[in-house]
Amino acid sequence: MKAVKTTDLPIIYYDGQCGFCLGFVSFLRKHSRADRKVNFIPFQLVSRSIGDELLLIHHSKTQMAGEAAISLLYLTGGLWTIAAILAKLIPKKILNKLYYKFARNRYRWFGKTACNFN
Repeated sequence: MKAVKTTDLPIIYYDGQCGFCLGFVSFLRKHSRADRKVNFIPFQLVSRSIGDELLLIHHSKTQMAGEAAISLLYLTGGLWTIAAILAKLIPKKILNKLYYKFARNRYRWFGKTACNFN
């Protein structure tokens, strides 16, 4: 298997204060296949001007919100690929509506923590 440089990996900017986001990022770091690794960066570390939605940057392409979530599932591999394929069947307008509903309620449902930078 060819080694992947960390500079070639996709970058995910996520909410480092969201309990769900921190748990999911921790899970993905632990369980992602070696050839499907991703650089995770809390957006609080970079800038508040990024906004508070999931942002994926890979090969000069930017994806946000629901589209970024689907790509993250696909990049994770394994059974998550099936979830990504199924999620792609959801029309983009509905997908983003669901994403933003979840995003608006994430602190209430999963709590808010101090930002974790590892």
